[in-house]
Amino acid sequence: MAAIKVKLVRGLAGCPAPHRTVVQGLGLGKRDSTRILPDTPQTLGMIAKVGYLVEWERVDAPPPVGRKAKKAAAARS
Repeated sequence: MAAIKVKLVRGLAGCPAPHRTVVQGLGLGKRDSTRILPDTPQTLGMIAKVGYLVEWERVDAPPPVGRKAKKAAAARS
């Protein structure tokens, strides 16, 4: 599975509150902040909603491991 690199290129001043919530959900805080996220339909839907605030590209990095997978790995060892 591929990953998506998302960068916040515009500030959040003047944008609607639901869009600020989506940007926060993507893990972006300030302008020029960057995150690598898994390539899922949910992530792409969030990016589509705030597409005027972010730039994104697909990268060949492994997708980040979520808390659930980390917890399961810890339980196995």
